[in-house]
Amino acid sequence: MDALEGDGLRAFAVFAEHLNFTAAAAELHIAQPSLHAKIGKLGRTLGVELYERDGRGLRLTPAGLKLARFAAESARRADDFLAELEGRPQSVTISAGHGTFRWVIGPGLRRIAASGRALQVRTANRQASLDDVVTGRADVGVFGSDPPAPGLASAEIGRYPQVLMVAQEDRLASRSKVSLRDLADVPLLLPPAERPHRQRLNLALLDAGVSVTVAAEVDGWDLMTHFVALGLGAAVVNGCVQPPEGVVAVPIRDLPEVRYWAVWRPERDDLPGDVIGHLR
Repeated sequence: MDALEGDGLRAFAVFAEHLNFTAAAAELHIAQPSLHAKIGKLGRTLGVELYERDGRGLRLTPAGLKLARFAAESARRADDFLAELEGRPQSVTISAGHGTFRWVIGPGLRRIAASGRALQVRTANRQASLDDVVTGRADVGVFGSDPPAPGLASAEIGRYPQVLMVAQEDRLASRSKVSLRDLADVPLLLPPAERPHRQRLNLALLDAGVSVTVAAEVDGWDLMTHFVALGLGAAVVNGCVQPPEGVVAVPIRDLPEVRYWAVWRPERDDLPGDVIGHLR
């Protein structure tokens, strides 16, 4: 019990977020050997290994993941208690991707802030957002595409068609809708090969018998649509993205809508009620 109430637990929470002794020690304003000692003592007291080597980096063991979640939850409950004691709204931490923050839940963030809640955000991809929720670093994660795995509470907060962004002077710009076959020989600005959006689009084009002409690999919707405006090619993006000046968004009829989900740990049902309503 003493181990779970001392500053060793707080030090471990910071370490678990960085998985780097140098960065965690700097945030805690302590020497790196001191941080090593605190975490080593915590592990020995609990009788478990808290982290292990993962190539050149570190990763938490299953016991370390559980302790990280406990540490984050303890800090959160302390903050919630102080907020209640002081008569102020509880804070909320949301983890999502850059594009999701900008194009999907921006108005929701404004409503949350207007409700008086202190708002914290963590920019992360889908898997990192899930990890943030599971470990307690975030109260709510938001991402698109497939629903989360069982074990987390979730709610659909929106859905959007997939659209083709093209320059106004492009031959497809005047169409009310296009099909994947219309993209044959169209130079496309695509996400990097490892991104889920690229992988799903590759499969859809393959099923439609369409050969892909890659104009460039571009990371991020903002840069992708900017390159469309520069005339470098066309891009398939989610319909929540607003086209910049000189660019037209044309719905693609044979691609499915993209659904966006908010997820949270079931034990945090006391928090997300109004938050999910604001995000919808």
